[in-house]
Amino acid sequence: MKAQIDIKSVLCGVAFGVLAVCAIGAGTSSNDVGRYQVAAGQSSTVIVDTKTGQAWGYCPLNTAQYRNDGSFWEPK
Repeated sequence: MKAQIDIKSVLCGVAFGVLAVCAIGAGTSSNDVGRYQVAAGQSSTVIVDTKTGQAWGYCPLNTAQYRNDGSFWEPK
């Protein structure tokens, strides 16, 4: 069986798809890009919210304390 492909329909479909992707990308842009800055060293980590100026720091005394600071690991 030989299938016939209508070139005009294919081009319209591709154009519609490209426009849909561009519209979705433009509609989901965010001003929060780069809002949170993270600095990490060998034994400490700091997260800074550049919009509010709030900072969170975490420096465990040993590996047993890793992930024990509740406010640091909460969603920002």
